[in-house]
Amino acid sequence: MRIAYLDIETAYGGKLSFPQLCEDFENHEITIIGIRLMDGTDDSFLQLVGKDISRERLVGALENVGLIVTYNGRSEPDELRGRIGFDFPVIAARLGIALDKIYEHLDLVPECWRRGLYGGQKKVEAALALTRQLPGRDGGWADEIWKKYRASGNQQFLSELMAYNKEDVFMLRRIHEALANVPLVGGGYARLPI
Repeated sequence: MRIAYLDIETAYGGKLSFPQLCEDFENHEITIIGIRLMDGTDDSFLQLVGKDISRERLVGALENVGLIVTYNGRSEPDELRGRIGFDFPVIAARLGIALDKIYEHLDLVPECWRRGLYGGQKKVEAALALTRQLPGRDGGWADEIWKKYRASGNQQFLSELMAYNKEDVFMLRRIHEALANVPLVGGGYARLPI
């Protein structure tokens, strides 16, 4: 099965502050969509950046994908807490496509909750003893660095943001694999599609 690991970066243009801004989907400009495509021994990575981001290009990049994996990406409320995520609602608001209504989707957040792991992606990575090449960066940093890039045109800012997004996407696979070895709350293990 062809799997897509997907993560977005955004720049917020609204008036709300954290954490409310995380639910103001329409006011997040998608700055990067990173996608790692895996199918057997085939493994590729692509990024849609800035003006190259469109519904058509995203759908084209996801051609023949059987499963999309995200961290907090769902646009449908999860079964455990009834919450929606971030990536897919922003994509729906900005590009007019609800990915989890078209593609099979595995959001790693509820899977982490089932195993007693809580928090953002970086916190869960630390709990799983997964290390990053680019520590100390988060969504707030990504928002700020994009705005610096837009204001200055300095390609170094864009390169750093693209590297950060790539690491986020590649860490999704590592979390996905690591969860197979973490017992469920209450005991036992649950197999995840890979």
